[in-house]
Amino acid sequence: MGEIKVSIYERVKLDNKWTRVPVAIPDGRKRDGRLFLKDDRQGKFQLSWYEKRRKKLQHVADPADPQQLPLLSHALKQAEDKGWFLNNQHRNITDPTAPVATQKKLADEIPSYLDGKSGCKKTVSAHRLALTEFQAWATQQEKGRRGIQFVDEITKPLLKKFFDYLVDGNEEVDGPENTPFTAAHKVMKVNSFYRAVFHLEAGKGVITKNDYKRELKSNRVLEIFPKQEIDAMFAVMDEDEHVIFSTLYEAGLRKREWMHVEDTDLIVHELQPGVFNCEIRVESKPHFKYQTKTGSSRNVGVSKELMDRLLRRKATKRASRILFGTSTGKPDYHLWDRLKAIAKRAGLDPATVWVHKWRATAATNWLSSKEIGGKGWDIGYVRQQLGHEDM
Repeated sequence: MGEIKVSIYERVKLDNKWTRVPVAIPDGRKRDGRLFLKDDRQGKFQLSWYEKRRKKLQHVADPADPQQLPLLSHALKQAEDKGWFLNNQHRNITDPTAPVATQKKLADEIPSYLDGKSGCKKTVSAHRLALTEFQAWATQQEKGRRGIQFVDEITKPLLKKFFDYLVDGNEEVDGPENTPFTAAHKVMKVNSFYRAVFHLEAGKGVITKNDYKRELKSNRVLEIFPKQEIDAMFAVMDEDEHVIFSTLYEAGLRKREWMHVEDTDLIVHELQPGVFNCEIRVESKPHFKYQTKTGSSRNVGVSKELMDRLLRRKATKRASRILFGTSTGKPDYHLWDRLKAIAKRAGLDPATVWVHKWRATAATNWLSSKEIGGKGWDIGYVRQQLGHEDM
């Protein structure tokens, strides 16, 4: 059976008679696919498609006010949603062009799913965390993106964006940090929720395990940067990038910890002539509505060479006390993009680098013996430096 195509018609009056005519879709669009304001107009639009060789029609309605004539942009969106529904009916999904009352709301279904979730406390807690993070992310209406309200609006592309957000937060929001392994498992938990809501068979849903085969088969083996990759990246960095990633590498900071380092967090004590104790203070910043992952504070040791570079940066004129802030003095959310660009310049596969990998590399270096070039630190001290609550 071929793909069902949905067309858009408009009811117009010609020679005193109402008739349906095909709608000419404007060629020019905005980057996000939306119509330009000059091309968006009201009309008596209808959707048309063939189902079992019979022509079907459906009126287009303004989603905000059914009493008003819909816009062409409404017709385009509903035609896209209708086509998706018609070609995916085998998944027992709800028609997104049906009245809102028949659709299942995220706000209702997620609590219901979690309340009925069985299994050990750890499993239930993991599902709760994944779905809570997904709901908070998906329902936002920022940067021109329409917030997701209904379960059947969950799509494969949407979950791909959620995965990217989980791995180092690939957008201007204060997102979580996850390894690809953890992020893939959270995405699969959202898919399990989708499957449960629509009573689908095991292995079904908007995604499958094959979509994240590489990420899920990691078996929790820690991924770090080999020395040759570190050398290759540092070789192509400019001065600004070099001090940024040196800080991540030496101090093992989480991305958000790095984002909120301020001038006052640099601590230098001369213990005796020529011997210095250099540390970066990691703590919550209420004025930026930022709290550390565990809510506690710690001092992380760094080399005198790195501290000297940080102090030179502190001496420069900036828009705020944030050490690595933007030109407006706000926390910089573009670390992920910068790292990907560096990897590309260094001849590495950008898909194999992520910000949290610097932290894992730092911890591994601290634990490795001095005979193989590591620090040889005690695991208890490494736990303290990383800011973990337990081993």
